[in-house]
Amino acid sequence: MRHPLHHSFRIPATFAALAEFLMDGLDPGDPNVWRYASWLDRGGDLFCGDIDSGLLGEPVPGDDPAALCRELGYSSPPLEILPFCWNGGDGLHYGWAVLAPELDAADHPCVSYAPGEDSARWLGDSTKEALENLLVGAIANWAERGPGQGLPSPAEDERWAAVCGALDLRPDVGSPAIGPGARSRLRIRPEVPAGWRYEPTGDGIGVLAEAAAFAPETVQVDDSGDDEEYLPVARRYLARGFPASALCVLKSLSGHGHEVVELMCEAYQQLGRGLLVERAELWLRLNPSDR
Repeated sequence: MRHPLHHSFRIPATFAALAEFLMDGLDPGDPNVWRYASWLDRGGDLFCGDIDSGLLGEPVPGDDPAALCRELGYSSPPLEILPFCWNGGDGLHYGWAVLAPELDAADHPCVSYAPGEDSARWLGDSTKEALENLLVGAIANWAERGPGQGLPSPAEDERWAAVCGALDLRPDVGSPAIGPGARSRLRIRPEVPAGWRYEPTGDGIGVLAEAAAFAPETVQVDDSGDDEEYLPVARRYLARGFPASALCVLKSLSGHGHEVVELMCEAYQQLGRGLLVERAELWLRLNPSDR
């Protein structure tokens, strides 16, 4: 199973199984499926939001990239996040943090992210754990207001047992690490291959690359808010052949803007990350220039 826009991205098997479960008996080519069917009737509310219908096979007229990747319509999303679930109208989404797409990993750490926040938050070390924690978050949502309103717990819904059985999900209900909306205070902990290096960054995603792609020295980005002083630093790293260090600087800045994303795109190109080049170029097309 491949991403409907970024065809090089292989959808993790656990999510593919979820899609098969949700779409059992439904024809994605039937417009009535998408016109009338609510994910609240097929388990979406159990996951703190709506599973991205584009990943379930909903046709998008003209393959409109804005519809397929609406997260890129926001001002400064971490480009490594590929969403699979959306919560309400405030842009909060849950997705895979694809730090090194060239590895073609079978699975990825997952995060939650809302536009306007400082950084992404850990959701799970894998798709399976992320789905489990979305279930935990749904219980936390209910615990905040459901009992007082006489609402039953999501765990009492027959769909809870059905989806847990189908995907072998074992949510740790009551986990102190997961709050309402499946939000946590944790950062992702990606696996680091031999000869590689991982550096956290201000966006909560960080940079994972071969050690040779990092410069010997480290530049700390302070919180002065003056991003302009760091752009020449990123350019020098790119010129010296240290794209991972350039990304560390760029991803810790307070905002994107065309100049920042253009430099990110160059860093992704040097690292051979076609998926992220695609996403950077798409962001540049979807957002008007600030120059």
